[in-house]
Amino acid sequence: MLSSEKIEQPADGRGVPPWSRLWLILFSIVLLLSFCVAHWGKRGFALSAFGDLAELGFLLVAAAFLVRNAFASQGAARVFWSFSAAGIAFWIAGVAQWTEYEIILRVPAPQTPVGDTLLFLKLVPLVAALAIEPQSGVTRRFRILSFLDLSFLLVYWFYCYAMWVIPYRFVSREDSVYNFHFNTIDTLGHIIFVAVLGVVALRAQGAWRNLYRLYWASFALYALSSMIANVAIDEGKYYSGSLYDLPLLTSVAGIAYFAILGGKLPGRSSPTSPAGIHSRSSRALILLPARIAMVATLSIPLIGVAVLGSSRVSDSVGHFRVIATLLAMLILTALLSLKQDLLSSDLIRSLREANLAYVSLSNTHERMLQTEKLASLGQVVARVANVVKKAMAATLNSSAALIRDGAANSSTRGMAEKLVSQANRTDALLNNMLSFACESPLEIAPVDLRQLLSAAVGLTRVGQNARVQLEIRSEGVIPSVAADSSRILQVFLQIIGNGVDALEEKGSGSLLITLRVVNRQVEVEFADSGTGLLEPEHVFDPFYTTKAVGKGIGLGLSTCYGIVRQHGGDISCGNRVGGGAIFTVSLPVASGEASGVSLANLAPVEGS
Repeated sequence: MLSSEKIEQPADGRGVPPWSRLWLILFSIVLLLSFCVAHWGKRGFALSAFGDLAELGFLLVAAAFLVRNAFASQGAARVFWSFSAAGIAFWIAGVAQWTEYEIILRVPAPQTPVGDTLLFLKLVPLVAALAIEPQSGVTRRFRILSFLDLSFLLVYWFYCYAMWVIPYRFVSREDSVYNFHFNTIDTLGHIIFVAVLGVVALRAQGAWRNLYRLYWASFALYALSSMIANVAIDEGKYYSGSLYDLPLLTSVAGIAYFAILGGKLPGRSSPTSPAGIHSRSSRALILLPARIAMVATLSIPLIGVAVLGSSRVSDSVGHFRVIATLLAMLILTALLSLKQDLLSSDLIRSLREANLAYVSLSNTHERMLQTEKLASLGQVVARVANVVKKAMAATLNSSAALIRDGAANSSTRGMAEKLVSQANRTDALLNNMLSFACESPLEIAPVDLRQLLSAAVGLTRVGQNARVQLEIRSEGVIPSVAADSSRILQVFLQIIGNGVDALEEKGSGSLLITLRVVNRQVEVEFADSGTGLLEPEHVFDPFYTTKAVGKGIGLGLSTCYGIVRQHGGDISCGNRVGGGAIFTVSLPVASGEASGVSLANLAPVEGS
């Protein structure tokens, strides 16, 4: 015996939850009662009322659960259940008019052209719902276009109804011709829907396949019973509540049970791989409604030409058909223009997004190349520096031993002291090389960049040249940043030094340093009025330099790039519009001060 936990699981093709079984029992009781009433009851108002209200009740239950499923779902599943609810709403409206005639107006087996039209049009949203296929991996990008394709099919389907059925009811009153044409086109529509539903049921997997099988069996029974009932109406044998209604009620009960079970199903029957989503068959299925709509649109002028050349219909019917054809062409042309406008807008948006993605990809590619260059160069520099540092350590130890040796003469000690001095200088240079290679660990702490910039300015030769004007500005309250002060000082010294070199080469000029807060980062901008950069895109490349031989080896800005990126910041450069270069360094705000950042107007200017 199954445990309660297993019974309460949603319907997945292997079991039915108890609350669904209650509905199944209720439907079975109603159908059994319908059989008893139809078999033993007498033809009359009570029997007709019971039959009409039973069908209307099943349809209202189906509509209620379809609406519930739509609100409880998302994405394609919501569209599927919404379209299905719309189709059932058409159906309810048609049955409601029939019920009104029989129960309120007491007209047995009434002629209801408006109700017939609504029953005919119910197939359009139902077919559109099947085209959604919520169990598949189709994305949302075609959904709006699918709505337009649905509009195409709705107009064309109604156009066929207007050409084939309506004239014989409203233009020239020929009830026999009207009934024959309506029964023919209604049967054809049901056959098409059952065929499409069968294909969808075969394509579905898991619980969706079982649900679609129930849907197909119910609608196949409805199509057959509807065709039999139409023939019985034409022969005068049909009356509401008769045995003719029993298979019809059974099919409607099956559709209602389909709606009840559908609320517990997932959006997809099983995980679908991206390759499956974009397979050739899936793309063809996505484009199928659009192609059907295109064929339908192109066929209308041909139908109009055939109508003009037809001599077997009356002038009034032919005139009505010509007007219907022109009106359908006008509506479809408007829909086609709207669809083309949407496609053009989507294409322009896609091109713009593709262009932005390409630019972003190019920037990322350049950064990756820069990182690879620095990584490769850093490995070489680290190996060489470590080997030379070992040699310098040995030289320092030997020189120190000579200095401490009391037997050594003064000239030997003097030579040893010179060796110590040069070895220390070499060791300092090696430390800078290891800093470029990022071999030494960072010592992160809150750093006041304004104080650090003041220290960097004091260490440069900018104060020795009266023709070089330097100014530091702060835009608002500048918080501390999380950084290694010695490394960032090295970056500032390098950038300021390069700016001073450019100004001295020009003869005079100014260097403006601006601090501001942008997106939880402190941005430091160095703007000089020098000669500018010849190739800004190569400034941070290792060994790139525009200085004369012996004045630079091209590792300074490469080192700065590595240091800033190691801090989680960014560094960029470019040329000013009025001449000169701009270097921008961005560093993250220290976590303890992020909440205290406040911007104000320009603070008092400090300069040197």
